[in-house]
Amino acid sequence: MEFQNSFAGLLRKAVVSVLIAGTLVLVAYGGYSRQREELEVRENLGILSSFLASASQSFFDNIGNGMGPLGRLLEQRDVLHHPERVRPHLLEFRERYPEVTAMAVFEPDGRMLVNTAVKTGGALPDFRKDPPYLSQLLRDMANPGAYVVSPPEFGKAIQRWRFTIRHVVRDRQGHPLFLVQAAIPLERDGTFLHRLPVPASSHIGLLRGDGHEQARWPVADANAVYGRAAGNPMARTIRAKPGQESGFLDGGAMWFSNADDRIGAFTRLAGLDMYAYVSVPGDYVWQRWWRQNTPVYSAFAIFFGIFSVIAFWVGRRERSHSLELVSQARRDSLTGLPNRLAAEETLAWCIRMARAMRQRCAVLFVDIDRFKDVNDSYGHDVGDLLLKEVAKVIQGGLREGSFLSRLGGDEFLAILPACDQDTAALISQRLLDLFQGSLHVGERQLAVTPSIGVAIFPEHGEDIGTLLKHADTAMYEAKRQGRNAFSLYMDQLGERVRHRVHMEQELREAIKQGSFILDYQPVVDMGTGKPVGGEALVRWVDRDGRVIPPSEFIDIAEDSGLICQLGEWVLRSLCAQLADWKKAAPDLWIAMNVSPRQFQDRKFIANIEDILRETGTDASRLVVEITETTAMENPEMSLATMERLRAMGIRIAIDDFGTGYSSLSYLKRIPSDKIKIDKSFVSGIDINAHDTGIVQTILAMTAMLQKAAVAEGIETEAQFNALRELGCEYGQGYWIGRPVPPDRFLSLVTRNEPLVACVPARSSAVG
Repeated sequence: MEFQNSFAGLLRKAVVSVLIAGTLVLVAYGGYSRQREELEVRENLGILSSFLASASQSFFDNIGNGMGPLGRLLEQRDVLHHPERVRPHLLEFRERYPEVTAMAVFEPDGRMLVNTAVKTGGALPDFRKDPPYLSQLLRDMANPGAYVVSPPEFGKAIQRWRFTIRHVVRDRQGHPLFLVQAAIPLERDGTFLHRLPVPASSHIGLLRGDGHEQARWPVADANAVYGRAAGNPMARTIRAKPGQESGFLDGGAMWFSNADDRIGAFTRLAGLDMYAYVSVPGDYVWQRWWRQNTPVYSAFAIFFGIFSVIAFWVGRRERSHSLELVSQARRDSLTGLPNRLAAEETLAWCIRMARAMRQRCAVLFVDIDRFKDVNDSYGHDVGDLLLKEVAKVIQGGLREGSFLSRLGGDEFLAILPACDQDTAALISQRLLDLFQGSLHVGERQLAVTPSIGVAIFPEHGEDIGTLLKHADTAMYEAKRQGRNAFSLYMDQLGERVRHRVHMEQELREAIKQGSFILDYQPVVDMGTGKPVGGEALVRWVDRDGRVIPPSEFIDIAEDSGLICQLGEWVLRSLCAQLADWKKAAPDLWIAMNVSPRQFQDRKFIANIEDILRETGTDASRLVVEITETTAMENPEMSLATMERLRAMGIRIAIDDFGTGYSSLSYLKRIPSDKIKIDKSFVSGIDINAHDTGIVQTILAMTAMLQKAAVAEGIETEAQFNALRELGCEYGQGYWIGRPVPPDRFLSLVTRNEPLVACVPARSSAVG
């Protein structure tokens, strides 16, 4: 009996203890979860406002920059004397941009020449009798920008509120000839503001720097919103912090709010004095918290009495289990994180909880890109320090309640309880953003990036092995996409990975047997059209005699580390070919691409010296091409390597110029001879004003730095002529000549005849 009384007393004490502790825990959890909800809402609103700013800027740029070519076309069609002649072109532009309702053309004094909203022969509105409209029109006419986004006005022609995007066509002295105007309505669904996936109670819009609403959705009364200074909380917040690039609007109290209490975020557009904003009601956080936590509180209240004693003993068992997980046997000795064993146990627990609560959980497989290069370049001590810093960065990017472990090497595993696909994607992107800068490792600043594979329970697996395997597969897909990315698992990825493994095995055997050939693409002098050099391009000939292009195996060679062996074969074959051509074409130079891994290999310089000596090749006939990104990955080491190459007499070309992130201070230090303009800019030079401007800038920079410019990817005569007129010195591409075998290439060179017919350039934009 005494034992029974003692046990009953213990049981009563346990129930009371659990009740008190449970109440305190629920209160603490409620406060914590509310803070977490508010933080997530703020982060999501910040992401949405940033996305809206980027999308809006892109929307304005797309239409505004498209009006430049339209203006030149209207000038050619003599719009000033024959305005109705250009109506078909205005209608065609409006069809190309469905957001545009009407197109119009104005003379410099404000007289309207044509308006697609007014039928041919109809009376055109005379805005010269409307001083406010005329004043804004003349201000826009004087604006030197590529285009102007004007404040909203009530359109007399279309009879609705709209804003305009205007482009001024000027003569050679800079005087305005006429103004082209595109009107975008503000009271029609389907505009760019309606495409943002936001909560139903959201307010989204664009606010001008002068305090006027540019666009807003939803709008109950357009007359009360547009044409006057905004008085909403977001406008007051932005006016209180002028010039701020981004920020937040705090809402009302936790439990009560009125119509004016809102939570929001705003982001300044990159190229315009406007702010994109997104806001939700002040009680939105409370509503989310209530929806997500009501089931928890209800379940606790209903089943507390039944499971209180069980919860006590389960709690003791879980505490014991937690102490076991944090023991030394389950910790990584280098980073202090849980190891693989602890990760698998935690994942098993997370799966059980997710299954019981009918929730999802996510697994993030994180691998550090090219970590082997760090170990090879700086040693394992620096690599270990880097892993510690990486662990801190990843841990800082995860939300509370997440679990991070190190599986081994440069592989980390993050387990995210109660996490769906969208949240996992946001967290993955946040991790990628955290690695955009350099990490302080000892006395060095090292830039590394992660590749992240994401798998979701139960969609991508219902057990530990399947989830880990699929997350690992998705990680390799992220690497295949170019690294520094995340990928969500799909069923097709498994087959793709198996194919890559097979390709890697075949590639290893091909490198042993030397089953490769070199083709050569000619590089011509843009002035004469005659070939002056070439670029060596490797092809893989498989067992069946099929020629495999580099696009199908270079990435595999890079990921597997075989690229260095392949690059050495290309270098040796190229130098032997140059030695054979010494008498037939003594001045011919050939360029070869060097991969980032090969360029950073410690044996790279020694291999080149040995091959040049063995083949007897003149080093000045060899051009080493490295990408701009490779040159800037480790600037000081890259500069030292390039200086040694130049000292040997080898010429250097910077490939894919304009797509990397080099600064001018480093660019002027790079001992390069040639700058290769990336084909992504060349492809749009004759049709896109942006690409033309970028090419002009690159050519001006190369001229200033006294380097030669080579345009690659020339596929049309128009591109060739446009580049010549801009002053580009050399060019290559399929329109000039496709890659050909060595004998045909030598024949093209030794004939000393133009490969393309060159019409003398009218002018040169770059001296």
